Amino acid sequence: MNNALTTRPDLIKTKRHKFRKLILKAGLAFAILAPLAFIIPALGYKMGIMDLGFSIVTMSQKVGPLLLVLTLLLGVVSLLLGFFIKPRKGLLLAALITLIPLAGLGKLNGVKNKIASLPFIHDITTDTQAPPVFTKAIIDARASTNASNTLNYVGKKDRKNAKGKLVSVLQTQADAYKDIRPVLRSEETDVIFGEALSLVKQQGWDIVTEDVEAGIIEATDTTFWYGFKDDVILRIRPAEGGGTIVDMRSISRVGGSDLGKNAERLRVLIEGLKE
Repeated sequence: MNNALTTRPDLIKTKRHKFRKLILKAGLAFAILAPLAFIIPALGYKMGIMDLGFSIVTMSQKVGPLLLVLTLLLGVVSLLLGFFIKPRKGLLLAALITLIPLAGLGKLNGVKNKIASLPFIHDITTDTQAPPVFTKAIIDARASTNASNTLNYVGKKDRKNAKGKLVSVLQTQADAYKDIRPVLRSEETDVIFGEALSLVKQQGWDIVTEDVEAGIIEATDTTFWYGFKDDVILRIRPAEGGGTIVDMRSISRVGGSDLGKNAERLRVLIEGLKE
């Protein structure tokens, strides 16, 4: 009878330790699984083994965030159990398990805020009145990848709203795109063409067209995650009064919002070509 009484606290203590260890292991498993819920779909779409809807809508917008929340809960519980159950163990691992989903959720919140702060567009240009027109080479390349976004600029509207505004108006009104302006240079067009072509090549983009006579450079940039392809065109021509004017345009092949990526791409070109 005395032996049973003396061993009962030890049994309770052992069960607590086992439960703490179980929660810690579960948290570690989810901490590994949650990032994979974003990485695998991104690479899966890039390799052509997953469709875009499943990769982004199902995995990145639903399953991934849910796993991050569950990981965070397990991390917090692991921290509490590690602190209150003596001897204190697993606190560093529990802290790591907690930090991983916090970082992930913070990143998702940042993306959400960025979407809210930018127009829902995927076509950016330095000339909203007469934007550079892509050649047949890009048209054919986009057709071969079943690009869902059209190259037509005139009349293009925000697809998010039934009564969407014109893309040109949205870009012009957005403070985030006030710096997307043509580049004016005093040199002749052939000199600027050479500079522009060298700059585009430095970005590691795939050159599609380099037509000196027409003053056209076209290239395609493929993103690391998801392998999204965005097309870029530079139009280099004599400016009124002398010198050269460079206009640019960058457009995504798929997706409604580009999260500002096309504008970022043009900023690199604008800064690189400034006098």
